[in-house]
Order: sequence, then structure tokens, then C-alpha cells
Amino acid sequence: MSSNRPSALLSTTFHEEGYDHLVELVHQRDSDARRHLESLDVALHDPDGKVLVSLPVDPRQELLDLGALVAAHAPGAGRLMVAFDARYDERIFPYRPHHYAYLHRRGSALPSLYYAVNAVLGGVPDRIGATGLNNFETYLFLRRGTGERHSVLLGNLSRFAPSDVEIFTYYGGARHAREMTLGPKAHLEVALDPEREGARLERVEVKALFRLASYVVGRRVSSGELVLFDHLFTYFK
Repeated sequence: MSSNRPSALLSTTFHEEGYDHLVELVHQRDSDARRHLESLDVALHDPDGKVLVSLPVDPRQELLDLGALVAAHAPGAGRLMVAFDARYDERIFPYRPHHYAYLHRRGSALPSLYYAVNAVLGGVPDRIGATGLNNFETYLFLRRGTGERHSVLLGNLSRFAPSDVEIFTYYGGARHAREMTLGPKAHLEVALDPEREGARLERVEVKALFRLASYVVGRRVSSGELVLFDHLFTYFK
């Protein structure tokens, strides 16, 4: 890619009502404050893929209050998929800028969650010439249970193409598979069994034709409050 045209970074997270949710738009900085995005558009999607709002954001600002943005443009919408379409000068960001985020349920005494916002749709493979490969993402769980229930949040940021998805879960060496299809811009939460035949959940894998928005979440059994919010890790085969 030529250095005289903007590069792109498409990233996605999920937002639920009742949470303070701040997104750091640019992580790398310098003393001259040159490192800011050239442009940034944010779109909110409901679970069926409908675009509730799409609007430009000032690329020079450091933090985006996602909770306030949702409250202003899509109040009462429930779980939303949030897409960040960022453009940047690769002469300033040779390795792509990163978005990081803070998540905390209002009024909760539990610790805040910090996470890296998930890049999607082959944002890595299209830079290394590997767009035709199946995409695998995986996550390993703690060996000891923590009194929470787990699930995966999946979103398809494709504009027109549905995506067939396979989810594999591992319990004591045994693998279990399920299949589903996500429509364009659609997203869903898939619950994971904590145990099977006396064996604890050890790992989850997601396989799709291109990179989806994918997070593993843990929720407190008693309240449903988030105690884990982390993206799966990508590898290719």
C-alpha cells in the first residue's frame, strides 16, 4: 500500500446498557501530538444487522464515551455491535493504531474491565496477502472455575455476505461442535456449557471464512454482570 493514501482499521466491540464504556481511540502518541486518526466513523447495529446510526467522530479526540453516544442515538436498544472505521496515515502509524477500552457496570463494586478492541474482517490477513484462508480463533479458560457462566459474542461486519460459523468447545479432551449462520451485520451471544460429562470447559474455538468480531465473556451467575470481556486470539491453518 502506498504511503500517500490512508490505511484502514475496522474494529468492533459490543455495548450493553448500564455500563460506563470508554474507548481510547489512539494508543500510540508522541510529544508533537501528530499521531491522530485522519478520520473515524462509528456505526451501531442491532442484533439483526440493522444500522441504528452511523456518524463521524472527531478523529483528534482521545477518548470516546461510548455509553453517552449510545444513550444519545439508540437509547433502550439492548446489546449493540459497534463498528469503528478508522483511517490513518501509515507513515505515522507503521503498525496500525490500536483502540483500547474501559468497561464498568455503573454502581458495581466489582473491578473494571480493560480490553483491546477486536479488529475484524481480515484486517491483518489483507495486509499480509492471506485473504483466502479459513480463519480460526481460540481462547483458553482457567483450569479452576470462578463461579461465572461463559459465552461468546460474535458479529459479522460483512456488508453483503452471510458467514457460516463453526464453534468448537473442549471438555477433558473431548470436542463438541455446533454450526450457525450470521447474516450481514448481525450479531449474537452463544452460551457455553460450563461442564460436560463431569469435565470443565477448557477451550473454545471459532472457525469462519473471514475474521468475525469475537469476544469471550464471563457473567456472574447471580446478576449477569460482566466479569470477563476479552477477544479470542487468531491463528491461521
